[in-house]
Amino acid sequence: MIVGSKHVAVRHRIRRHAFQAIKHQQNYPWSSAGRRHLSTDLTHELHRPLSLAQGGEAILRESSPNKKVVQSFHVQTLWRTTSLPLMHTQTWSATPPDFPSRPPLPRLYDPKDMPSEKEFPIPIAILHALAHIELGAVDNYWDTVVRFEPSQCDGLCTLPRDFYDDFVNVACDEARHFDLVRRRLEELGSFYGQLPAHRALLSHANNTQNSLASRLAVIPLVQEARGLDAGPRLVHKLKSMGDSVSADVVAQIVFEERGHVSCGMKWFKHLCAATGRDPVAYFHELVKENFPDGLPGPFDLEARLAANMDPAWFQPLEMQKKPTHHQPPPLATTSPSTATPRTKKNGWTVLVAGSVWPERTSSAAGVRTADMIGILLDEGYNVVCISPSRLNSHANLLTEMGATCVQVDPNTDTFASVMASLPIHVAIFDRYIAEEMYGWHVAKHSPHAVRVLDLQDVHFLRKAREFHVCTTKADFRTALDPSIDVEPVVSVVLRELACILRSDWTVYVSDFEIELLVHRFDVPRHHLRKLDYIVRPDKLLQYSSNFHDRRHIAVVGSFKHSPNVDGLHWLKDSLWPSIRQSVHPDTELHIYGSYASAKATKALERGHDNIRVMGFCNDVHDTLACYRLSLAPLRFGAGIKGKIIDSWVAGTPVVSTSVGAEGMNYLPGKWGGAVADTPREFADRVANLYNDAETWKAAHDLGKTLCQTHYDFNAQKQNLLNIVSSGQQTNWVGRVLWSNQFRASEFMSRYIQEKNKNKAAE
Repeated sequence: MIVGSKHVAVRHRIRRHAFQAIKHQQNYPWSSAGRRHLSTDLTHELHRPLSLAQGGEAILRESSPNKKVVQSFHVQTLWRTTSLPLMHTQTWSATPPDFPSRPPLPRLYDPKDMPSEKEFPIPIAILHALAHIELGAVDNYWDTVVRFEPSQCDGLCTLPRDFYDDFVNVACDEARHFDLVRRRLEELGSFYGQLPAHRALLSHANNTQNSLASRLAVIPLVQEARGLDAGPRLVHKLKSMGDSVSADVVAQIVFEERGHVSCGMKWFKHLCAATGRDPVAYFHELVKENFPDGLPGPFDLEARLAANMDPAWFQPLEMQKKPTHHQPPPLATTSPSTATPRTKKNGWTVLVAGSVWPERTSSAAGVRTADMIGILLDEGYNVVCISPSRLNSHANLLTEMGATCVQVDPNTDTFASVMASLPIHVAIFDRYIAEEMYGWHVAKHSPHAVRVLDLQDVHFLRKAREFHVCTTKADFRTALDPSIDVEPVVSVVLRELACILRSDWTVYVSDFEIELLVHRFDVPRHHLRKLDYIVRPDKLLQYSSNFHDRRHIAVVGSFKHSPNVDGLHWLKDSLWPSIRQSVHPDTELHIYGSYASAKATKALERGHDNIRVMGFCNDVHDTLACYRLSLAPLRFGAGIKGKIIDSWVAGTPVVSTSVGAEGMNYLPGKWGGAVADTPREFADRVANLYNDAETWKAAHDLGKTLCQTHYDFNAQKQNLLNIVSSGQQTNWVGRVLWSNQFRASEFMSRYIQEKNKNKAAE
């Protein structure tokens, strides 16, 4: 909880995930269970409790932090692998202490009485505070396990074993985090207890000991979620001081905390469903009881969404800031010497709005959006990018290209001040969520601007397929049928279709999806415009086509994208065993992707099976160009697949599924690789391409040809310019949706604005 190396072959030009580097460079040994071997001299003191409740209570009464950690893992192992019962008496008999035991150091203070820590280096102060928070979280979650018996809310709600499984795992995550930070403190010449600490977290747990709903609202959904907001600032601070090792430790912890918030959401909703309460309204009620002044912002929207917490949960609770003199919104700035000079100007301004800044190094969608911005800048357009996310390195890259980046909270009047000096001619919304956030602002302040929705892919189609495959466990090939049942995700269907119909133009990438929208959902075809992935011709000439210079098999894709994660586990469990039997025994599978957590790495890494998790790669094309073959084992998804095009650009044939090939101009024998949907088919296609130089060369050439014919830079550039130069069109359905009865997203945002103003006036 947080509140408020390269590959041996140098030519691969790869750096491993930062956390992997920490483990190896700092010699942190990790056991097969995914945690480090902890204080072996303490293991002889471990005793088998009679039940989970008794084991958890013993942890709460243990004052030594190191023993707490060791005992946590001991009890977790017994709970997971043996018949350790939840309780050892007929009735719930756990008697957890009001406050967990603590060692003499650190000295604890009320937050308002905390002495200064200025005499200590900033990295040590940050890490000491973090270690204290993590230790508090260990106790808070064990207290949750021990204090709340299965029958809750006067018998209306029953907590299943999964509840205790989840929070035992979260408590042990926090124990691992504490020990990791403690070790880093010792490497810096400090120790946990050297600095003073506050008792706020323990007080919050004590104040919620009589209500599980309050406990879940306050600990995971407020305190853990605040850690998602504060974590990136701590990482930036540590990096700015030259302590990249500590920064990487904190970054990894922050990323894993998303799962803890998601766990809290899951069980808070479970309680509400059992008692017939509206979860959002009940959460607001509990937060106001415990935090009368509201929650401090700004909120990290991306991280909270990844934890399944959408803005309706927290935006209305934002603490009113103290009145200040009006200042212009912050801009991402760069020095004139580093910004790309733009001499060509046509007088038009294009607004590009997204929920996050386009990430060229993390996703194909981010690459495509960044390329679009580059084309517009080259053609003389003034490009203004807005997002509710904080300005970061991705925003700085856009600024260096010549764009202007502004952080704009859609629930404030910041947009009006931005638009006051910027007449917008065209507004491009990066996916439907951005249109919901900013579309009404554009309609109000720039009514003559052309509104363009860039789908990237049809989100509701991807979500429906995910439900079909992961929830109903159906054969993924049946999800390719255009008549797929979308009722399980109907709320997303309606939201995305409303955004499409409100916009002047909707940009798509997959021909399958336009036919679905037109024929099944009655979207007018003349409202839809195609803009594919963009490949510069010089890239296609950059990489070697020598079969014998390449070896091993690669997979690339962001770990934030659920189709990628599902595909990797399918590959590991079902496809790779057959593939290994079809290729040379020394052949390795190397997995690359941004945002790979330690948990994901542990779940996928199998050295004895030649599966290596390599983490993030700086340049996807340089990386893929070292491999003989690329795989895209997708069981669900939508749109075009950037990983396939990136492989073709690097001259690497691809084996994918029918899902991966959808929208990718697949024709048997005329594609840059092969398509297979079963383990046996997959192994056969991989063997043909990996073992036969002639077959490989033919697929290599076909991939390059497809890039030239379908993703050509000049053709896509013209498509984009045609779109932005198209004017508004008569759109009566859109006008109906802009009428008062259908403007729910606008009115919710305006309600938040007025509520905040009223708070300020009180």
